[in-house]
Amino acid sequence: MTDNQVIEPSPLRQLQMTQKSSLYDVYLNNLRYYPKSDAVLRTRDFILSHFPKDLEEQIVCLEFLYMNDFFDDLAIILSTHSINREIRQLYRILVERLNKETTKDYLDELKSLHYTHPSLHCLHLFTFVYSYHDRKVYTALDKYLDNCEQALHKVDEPLMYYYLNQRYQELLFHHYWKTDNSILASRHAYKMINTEVSPRKKSRMYHDLALCNLFNGYESSMESLAMSVKIAEGHGLVPFVTAIKNHTLPFISAFHRQTDGIVTSDPVEQAHLELARGKYEATREILQSMSSLTPFQESYLGLATKDSEMLRHSYQRFIRERGDHFFARVPLEYMKRIQS
Repeated sequence: MTDNQVIEPSPLRQLQMTQKSSLYDVYLNNLRYYPKSDAVLRTRDFILSHFPKDLEEQIVCLEFLYMNDFFDDLAIILSTHSINREIRQLYRILVERLNKETTKDYLDELKSLHYTHPSLHCLHLFTFVYSYHDRKVYTALDKYLDNCEQALHKVDEPLMYYYLNQRYQELLFHHYWKTDNSILASRHAYKMINTEVSPRKKSRMYHDLALCNLFNGYESSMESLAMSVKIAEGHGLVPFVTAIKNHTLPFISAFHRQTDGIVTSDPVEQAHLELARGKYEATREILQSMSSLTPFQESYLGLATKDSEMLRHSYQRFIRERGDHFFARVPLEYMKRIQS
């Protein structure tokens, strides 16, 4: 399938579309005649030199910039007077989320907004899910998923539908991942990976897929993680590569007790590595010095102290506090190690 065919809606969806932005035609034409990376840049240049006044066109332009990681351009446009107020509100929240911790005030602001435009309404619902996900409250996926699907079906512009459908596939991945259905989660991950997504999103999806494969074996996780690092390094995503090497790589390596040559500056994952190496006293020293423990840290300390009750409590916290049925399996696996 060619790049331009990827963004075209199915024949059935086309019958339901009542709008078609000029940006869709421009991008579709660019994809026909140029490599994807060039087509994206040419389309971005078109937006910056021909920014529209029409509401529908503005929405699609901002979504294109957001989904292709042109965040600096997006921030500049959001600061101008020519942008629709409702669009500015929502995309400003989305951009701020990239660099700020999600707070209660953030959630309250989201709840105060209301949109009748189909694309903005759909994106607003997605943003609710993102905000809860950032706070590790994964039960929100269950609460909003049906509403997100219904809202998506009402989006009637093809390029906006394409990008919102990408977002929806990502939500489905996280839903099935956190409800411990890794097979369905992986299916939606590859739907994202095999579409026209930015390097940042593709690298992130491979990263999450590596974690989703945690219980399928060390090699399965590392294969996806290696792809994530390769893409991130190839596109200069230095902070993300650093985070992978300091957090995700040692986490997976420690869980599978494959720790040769693995180092980290993260004290928690250092404790996890010491645990995997059988240095329980070192693990206890690091974790017992902390004022409070996350469910992960509590599970590490539970194994280091051979405390089955602590591991049971960690399991309950994963379920009760986060709605995370996938990582709730970590303390259960560590309980098996105590009993073996």
